[in-house]
Amino acid sequence: MEPKLKILILSPHRDDAAFSLSLAIQDWLVAGHTVTILNVFTRSLHAPFSDADFVHENDRLSYVSAMRLREDELFLQRITQNLPRARRQHLQMVDLNLKDAPIRLRIPLDQLCGTPVNPEDPSIEKIRKALTRQSEAGNLEALVLPLALGNHVDHLTVREAALPLTTGSNAIPSAFYEDLPYAATCPSVTADRDHILEVTTTLGEPLVPTQSSFNTPETAAEATARKRHLALGYASQIDEEAADAIANFATRYNGTERLWLNQQWLSTFTSTDKE
Repeated sequence: MEPKLKILILSPHRDDAAFSLSLAIQDWLVAGHTVTILNVFTRSLHAPFSDADFVHENDRLSYVSAMRLREDELFLQRITQNLPRARRQHLQMVDLNLKDAPIRLRIPLDQLCGTPVNPEDPSIEKIRKALTRQSEAGNLEALVLPLALGNHVDHLTVREAALPLTTGSNAIPSAFYEDLPYAATCPSVTADRDHILEVTTTLGEPLVPTQSSFNTPETAAEATARKRHLALGYASQIDEEAADAIANFATRYNGTERLWLNQQWLSTFTSTDKE
């Protein structure tokens, strides 16, 4: 089957797409779409469940960044292992190689959620240029980006950079995902979600919630277990308790994931699915 649409996912960090969208990604691949994950802030010192504390501080950045790359590679292997060989080529990752907030903004971990976006942050323009390159390469027929639930400054920055593409007369098909594990654990989630829904409505593009549909014969319990297995591949970032929270969030949607769609996405995917 020739790919139907080329979907680009903005993942602020290496694990965000996997935690928030692993079921939807496989659903899109099975449906015949091509998926590109654009990882934005891939240079990091953060690996709380690893042996990084034993590495010399001068080597920690390269050590942790390489470790997290290997976790991404494992995710690609696991999520495509049951697909036909040709279909596996429809999933790829691109790294923007930017520094994450503790390095870039020089803020402690306990201030990551709540620090506002700096409109002068050079990362915003770099993300926009990367999106332009992906569009010119033909990889941006539809865009998936974070709602930024939990108000993590890196997620907010990515959303800020991409938001102009999602609304207005030239909007492209766009879907916002519910950031995990924040969507399952952060007390501000409802207010965060309502804020971005208000923003997009003000800009003239209200969003419609929908759930990713099954393209496989598995049950909701099997889908939830698969999501947990994929999340645990990021062993430097989470423990089993966090993996449970990420996976069990899918039970709210009968073993799927919820996305918030603009009208262009709805019309584009409806017409594609009828082909």
